[in-house]
Amino acid sequence: MMRRSSSLPSPVVRCTAFLLLCTISSSLGFTPPSPQLLRPISSNLSTKSTKLYNIYDDWSTDLLSTASSDYTYEDLILPFCDEEAVEECLEELMDSDYGKTMFGRHDMAANVGITGTLELISLEGPEATLSLIGKFWHRRETVLGKAAMYLNARMPEITSITVASAEDLNDFEEVTDEFTGEVLYVEDKRSPDFNGDRETMEYQGLDPDARGPFPPSVFGSGVKIIPT
Repeated sequence: MMRRSSSLPSPVVRCTAFLLLCTISSSLGFTPPSPQLLRPISSNLSTKSTKLYNIYDDWSTDLLSTASSDYTYEDLILPFCDEEAVEECLEELMDSDYGKTMFGRHDMAANVGITGTLELISLEGPEATLSLIGKFWHRRETVLGKAAMYLNARMPEITSITVASAEDLNDFEEVTDEFTGEVLYVEDKRSPDFNGDRETMEYQGLDPDARGPFPPSVFGSGVKIIPT
């Protein structure tokens, strides 16, 4: 496990300092500050946002360190890099508002045939190997790219994010006869084009992944589903 040194005081030290401040404030007749005001600058993975987005959505839409986010750019960088941290970052991606358009764990995506999910296979030094399981509406290389950018943003030590086999990124798979090697048919590994939008956007020369399977109106006004 890789760790970065941190100059932040431990929770015990912060708690002791806060109690001392309360004692001094009371003796001087002042109202002690609320503990929420002393939230540490750098939070860990257990910090939950009360805003519309989680930290992935805030990061991908450039909301960090703004009044619209509970998180700052200092919160983004994790002080450690291990398998548990990678797995929890993948959970943040998959559970985000954006993840609702990409992963089959959400009812809206599952109802249109999306079954895809991400799993960590291994973490060896700066190299993380992921597995893409199930059917995605997006291109599989897009799914891996989103995960790779986010993992590197949260843990800069991770400089290589890949899959165990190149075939894992193929959206189509040739099924061959085991004896002759003849191609019997080509299997589409993508989820169904349930409303025809993917084919229409491809015909128009647009990138379907830039919008995703659902038009923005599905999420209501003001919700941005395309990360920058």
